[in-house]
Formats: sequence, C-alpha cells, structure tokens
Amino acid sequence: MAQPNLSALGRALIIVNPAAQSGAAAAAADRLQRFLTLYCHRDTFEVARTERPRHAIELAAAAGAYDTVLALGGDGVVHEVANGLMRIEKGSRPTLGVVPVGSGNDFARTLGLTDVADVRGTDFSALFSCRPTPIDLMRIDWESGATNPRPDAVAAGTPVRRGTTYAVETFSMGLDAAIGLGTHDLRKITGLTGAALYTASGMRAFGRGYRCFDSFVSFDGKRAEHLRTITFAVQNGPTYGSGFRICPNADPADGLLDVCYAQGPAPRAIALPVFLSAKNGGHVGNRRIRMQRVRNASFTFAEAGYPIQVDGERLEATRLVIEVVPAALTVLKPMGAER
Repeated sequence: MAQPNLSALGRALIIVNPAAQSGAAAAAADRLQRFLTLYCHRDTFEVARTERPRHAIELAAAAGAYDTVLALGGDGVVHEVANGLMRIEKGSRPTLGVVPVGSGNDFARTLGLTDVADVRGTDFSALFSCRPTPIDLMRIDWESGATNPRPDAVAAGTPVRRGTTYAVETFSMGLDAAIGLGTHDLRKITGLTGAALYTASGMRAFGRGYRCFDSFVSFDGKRAEHLRTITFAVQNGPTYGSGFRICPNADPADGLLDVCYAQGPAPRAIALPVFLSAKNGGHVGNRRIRMQRVRNASFTFAEAGYPIQVDGERLEATRLVIEVVPAALTVLKPMGAER
C-alpha cells in the first residue's frame, strides 16, 4: 500500500458551495481545513465560500498562487472551479482536487472518488492516496440569438451573444438535459437526491415535455447532418444524472469525446424503457441509439430555447461547437482507481 504523501497538496485553497448538502458542506469545509492542518503539520490551507452563482469561477481564477484548489460540493462547484482554473496560464495552473458532497457527483465518480455520504465525518484521508493526473476537458463555444436552422446562415437583425465555457464531464441537449435541469426544482419540492431524483425528473419530462429536437450536427468537420433526436449527450466521462452510464466507455484522458444520441421520433412506450436502461448502460446496442467518438462536434438548433445542460448547469444557445482540450487540467485521482 502506498504511503500518504502529506506534502503533495502544497498550498491549497478549499472552495466550497456552502449550500451543498442543505448547508452542511460549509461545516465540512472547516473540518477539512482543520484535518489537513493537523495531518500535514502546517497552516497552508484556506477556505473560500461561494456567495452567488459563478462565484467559484472568480475564486478559482484568482488562485494562481496556490498549488492545489479543492472543490468541495457537487458537480456545479466542480464545473465552476474548473472554468476558473482554465483562466490561469497552463504553466501556473493549480491542480484540481474534488471532495464530493453534492447530489450528483458524476465527475467525482469518473475519477474513482467515493462520495462523502456523512458530511459530519472528519476522515478526508483519501486525499493523501491521490496522485496528480492530467485529464481532458470539453471546450464549448456557444452563441445565442441566431435561430435560422441552416448552419451557414445568420438571422438578419438578430442580436447574437457569444461565450465560452468548459465541461469536466457532460454536455446534453434534449430530454436528458430537461431531466437534469428539472432536478433543481424537484429537489426542493421532494427532498429527493441522487439517482432517485434524476429518475423522478425523468418520469416528469417523459410526460408533457416529451418531444423530438431538430438540429444540424457536424462531427469532426464533416458535412452537417439533419438529426431528429430525443436525447443527445457528448461526454468526457461515462456518466451523467447521478450515475446513468450514458457513454460507458468514455475516458477523460483519451483525447476523444464520446457521443450518444437517441433517434426519434419514437413513442413514449419505446423511448422510456431505453432511457431507464441507461442507468446501467443497457441502452448500448439498441437500434435507436447511435454512439461514436469524435474530437469535435458543431450544433445548429432548429429553434431557440432547447434545454441544454453543461455539467448540470443551464446553457442557452442556438449554435455551439464542442471540442476536446487534451490534458487541459491536472486533477487528484486515487491511485489504482478504475473508471
């Protein structure tokens, strides 16, 4: 068994979403700080609490003087921290560590990390069995406002907004995105978490919200195809939705993106069992499912307002390009962890 490397973290900043786990994550961050100080015998660990949406991006972007930035929370805070770190020059970019205490934790699952199920606990020793490992990210350049479905056209007189974001784990468009985004309100109403929350949101989305989504999609610069899809995912890691194995063989360090989409139209009675089977990767091989690996993909959506999520966060776009950024970040990954 490898001996813990107590100096590997260096000077570390803990960025916590204090709202995670119904507010318990804030206290967990304080305990983590005390734990690291005690076991490393030095006081080089600081805590920064997010105060508003996207605040973790700002905190991470200003963390160039640290060796390690630890994201404590769920996929949302990890997504923001990764985006902030990408604003730092690569040679000065801190290592990203993840302490999963949120609801979904798909990226943590990809790294082989175990959820901190009881945030009242004090054992964070798993951090000392991690080693720095380079991983890919997905870069997403998006624009909103142009709604002409032809990829080579721009709607005259339409104001266009543009931006760039990065994804550590997942991008999806269609019903799967609607399901993921629907969990935010459903969590408050029902108190559900994890896979049960995602499944409940899925049942609701397969009700009135059930439909196909038309888009023009080009893979690796090839001619755009007109696709009618029910769900559409581009993955860096294998799972989304708290463990649904949508792309079971996705590897965040292979320099490729994994694509999975369900072709429509299809009756609910056919589509719903396929969706549910994705929990364990059982959808692979279904005749309505298409899977492939690419380095980039471009989308032009036939309508504005499609449900789109990036690491569980809502994105409004009418066009976008996704490309892999190989070895973009260094992350702390447990030694011997399998995907």
